[in-house]
Amino acid sequence: MLSCALSIPVVTASAQPSLTDGQALGADLHQHYPSLAWVERVRQAYPVEAQGSPALWRDASAPPLNTTGELVDALAALQDQHVGLAGPKAGKQQTLGVLFRTSSDGAMIVWRQLNPAVSSVRVGDRVLEIDGKPVARWLEQAGARTFGGNRRSRMAEAAFKLGAATPVYHASVGLASTVRLSLRGKDGARRMVNLPYRPADEQTAAAVMHAVEESDLPESLAVPGYRIGIVRFGAFAPQFDADFMAAANAAESAGATEDGPMLAGYCAVVRKRLIHINALAARSDLLLIDLRGNLGGFAREARLLARALTPQPLPRTYDVVRGSAIGELTLVEQVEDPGCGTIAAPRPLLVWTDAGTRSGGEFMASWLWAAGAIAVGERTIGAGGGRDAAAAGFLLPRSGLRVNYSGNFSVFDNNQSLTARDVNESDFIDLISQERFGPSRTRPFAIQAVGLRPDLLLPTSAADLADGGAAAVRRMVGKLVRLKLVPPRQ
Repeated sequence: MLSCALSIPVVTASAQPSLTDGQALGADLHQHYPSLAWVERVRQAYPVEAQGSPALWRDASAPPLNTTGELVDALAALQDQHVGLAGPKAGKQQTLGVLFRTSSDGAMIVWRQLNPAVSSVRVGDRVLEIDGKPVARWLEQAGARTFGGNRRSRMAEAAFKLGAATPVYHASVGLASTVRLSLRGKDGARRMVNLPYRPADEQTAAAVMHAVEESDLPESLAVPGYRIGIVRFGAFAPQFDADFMAAANAAESAGATEDGPMLAGYCAVVRKRLIHINALAARSDLLLIDLRGNLGGFAREARLLARALTPQPLPRTYDVVRGSAIGELTLVEQVEDPGCGTIAAPRPLLVWTDAGTRSGGEFMASWLWAAGAIAVGERTIGAGGGRDAAAAGFLLPRSGLRVNYSGNFSVFDNNQSLTARDVNESDFIDLISQERFGPSRTRPFAIQAVGLRPDLLLPTSAADLADGGAAAVRRMVGKLVRLKLVPPRQ
């Protein structure tokens, strides 16, 4: 595990509060975290992938958390991708100007270029070393200090955050203000580059969203016996979509309800995407929904887009929050918005996820899978909860850092066996933790911390990083045909 290079000063002795950061945070988790019993059950189901120490909430005497490294180790035990350190002490977002992707066996490439001025690296460069450490070793070490669920996903997250994250995260995994990379270009030549971190801004955020929306594949691929139409969703960030903004502004000026402008914007996005999807479906036998590396975003937009892709009903979704009494959870049904349209000529759906698919991307994958789609690829990151963007987080009394974490976990209910009510915590977790929290079309299931398990495991190889996954699509369809999981071509 890497040592932490960040030093955070504590307040003076005369101003020190009576509680240590560990005691204060432990008390807050017991009072507000959706379900620590859920976390304990996940750690029991996946002991090899559990990280950090649960002493923060389990032991009578919480660790003091005097250093950032101790804090990160303690919070990592929650297996919660929505955990974050914020506030002035954490610093503002910074970026190297590029994004990275990884394979299942620890390879890494430069995936997207955010800043054209960063000319010393090129898309497709293979990353061999980071600050003198072989990539696979660096990913293992950084992944151990990266919040999230399964081990492979933590490495994918660490690679993404290498390109863009806060100084407190970069310091916690041993990164300084400049990163030294050993690269191998497509010509086979090896070279060393030094990339400095620079402040990120709104333009950077827009560049990230544009980059992840780009497809690594053509919109159509021919596989023996099948025509595959590929629909890419990289994030659900409508604030960067001109059609969303125009429709929302028009609805607002027309005196719509409080939710009206948002819904008008969502529908503008959905209808625009449907024009392309309908044209693609008309010349395809199967539609492949590419959610690899999806960064999540607005779940309501993801839900409307999922409804547009299939005429089949999607499962109801409930938010699980801490109940009013010890040992109770409260189920709150998520809002179901009016639909914005549905595909004209439905096609069998394949949903492609990888270890970097998170949050809203996982929700779309889970909704479509529950409605009959086939999930292929890798287990997702397990960001199956949510965090109120307006929430201030919990301020640690000594370090001055703010800790954010999930405010709810979400559960998918395909057979309508749940209702919005209080439930016994232990009984409820018994229900959804069956088969190691496996997905189910006949009982409620969840993905928080464990991710969505695909029907067909398709690890990402270094070659898949190089060709964007074209060969993987051929392997995928061939395996599905042999398993008789896709219909014969008409």
